[in-house]
Amino acid sequence: MGQWLAFGGSESPARAYSAGVVAWDRQDYAEAARRWSRATALQPDNPYFHYRLASALSRLGQRTSAADAYRLALLLEPPDHLARLAKNELVRLTDDAPPRPPADGGSVALDLANGVWIVPVTLNGVRSARFLLDTGASVSLIAPALAQRLSLSAADGPQPLQPQPVAGLTTGPAVRIPSLRVGDVEIRNTLAVVHDPGPPVDGILGNTFLGRFRVTIDSDEKRLVLVPLVRD
Repeated sequence: MGQWLAFGGSESPARAYSAGVVAWDRQDYAEAARRWSRATALQPDNPYFHYRLASALSRLGQRTSAADAYRLALLLEPPDHLARLAKNELVRLTDDAPPRPPADGGSVALDLANGVWIVPVTLNGVRSARFLLDTGASVSLIAPALAQRLSLSAADGPQPLQPQPVAGLTTGPAVRIPSLRVGDVEIRNTLAVVHDPGPPVDGILGNTFLGRFRVTIDSDEKRLVLVPLVRD
């Protein structure tokens, strides 16, 4: 590391890597990818940097770029434990995600904004909205103004609920959305929490909807693919 000390203010690979770890821990995967990409540029022969970059790209749904980063990590002859992890992730990336949705599923175009995916939805067959796509959120979330316009009824059960979407822990009253449609896929009477998601979205699409599907993000085509887990 002496070569980096000699330049004083120059960013070192270790510093770039550490900044990526901090971003990863706060679930800012776009920033983690940016920092680890910098680390790989500064020290391109470090397989661990490429592995961590691949992990962040995978979380962002950039499957092709993630697979390339895993392959590069393997080419650099990493330690056995890291090689096993990279091979397992590479198999998962290449074996999952059919290129086109089956007839009983659906897909919809996505927008990428500030490192997160935005999905268009239709509520109750009449109201179009933009929801942030968050596969880690336990419950979907809807903005208070939109819930009021739709005259949504309170859900049965304990109030309030506490989902954990991308922005952290939130609390709000639970409602039932009579119809929530994403592309050709519709779920009726899905649970959501009323809480302001912040601009520029009208809500967060979480696992009260997504949990019924095998979810694939095709980052190359910018599409969300949904395949039902249970077929009637």
